[in-house]
Parts: sequence; structure tokens; C-alpha cells
Amino acid sequence: MPLFREIDRHATAWRVIRFLDKPMDHYLALSGKRRADLKSPVLDSQPKGTPTGNASENRMLNIWLAEQVVDCVGCAMRNMTKESQRILLSRYSDQMLTYNIARKLSISSSTYSRKQEEALCEFADRFEFQLVKHGIHTEIDDLHVYPDEE
Repeated sequence: MPLFREIDRHATAWRVIRFLDKPMDHYLALSGKRRADLKSPVLDSQPKGTPTGNASENRMLNIWLAEQVVDCVGCAMRNMTKESQRILLSRYSDQMLTYNIARKLSISSSTYSRKQEEALCEFADRFEFQLVKHGIHTEIDDLHVYPDEE
């Protein structure tokens, strides 16, 4: 198996968009954080294990997992290339409209669309790394879409 599997870039970009829209709001709410927190470094003193147990422990686990996911998103975004970072943080932290982001970056809407897809695919790669680093990669689905999955 090759080190890097080919991905469907367009489908991966759409999967990332869907993740950063709805599920991310849920993770943010459970973790007590806001989209603006994605820009700030997060100090993580949480343990890396995943406890199991009764209903109360499961609720605490869900909150802990949500905090870890938000931390992974923030770390992934902060470690992206500057251009990708500007595109995604403007959209998903500052919640700017795509037209305004393109204008702010002084690029055409078609160039913006291409660069956004690149940024979303870069996010999928960096997010996957953060999930593994935080030890939660078995809890959260991979955002990549592979041609053999379609």
C-alpha cells in the first residue's frame, strides 16, 4: 500500500465543509468554546485516554471528546500554510462570506474557489495528523474521500 493514497479532492473538500459547518457547531457547544477560539493556541492538559463507564462518565467523555476535536481543528488550522489559514479562518472563525474573503485577498472568485479547495484538502491532512496525535483518530471519521469509496 502506498504511503499516500490518492484522494478525490473535490469530494474531500465538500466533506470538510460539511464537517466545519454543522458538526463543528455541536463540538464547540459541548466544549464551551467559540469559533474565535480556533485562532488561539489551546493549552491541553487533558489526559489522552478514553475512559468508559456509566452514563455520567459517558457524558463527561462526550464533553472531553468535543474539547479534543475543537483543539484538533484549531491546531490543524494554525499549522496550515498562511494562505490556507487566511482562507479557512476567515470563513470558519470570522464567518466571513466567500465573496468578501476573495475581495480581501484580492483574487477572483474562480481563483478563490480553487484555493479554497486546496485549503480544505490541506485541512483534512492536518486534521488527520492532529486526531492521531491526540489519540482520538478511532473516534472521529477521516475527512478524506478516496476514489474507491465512491
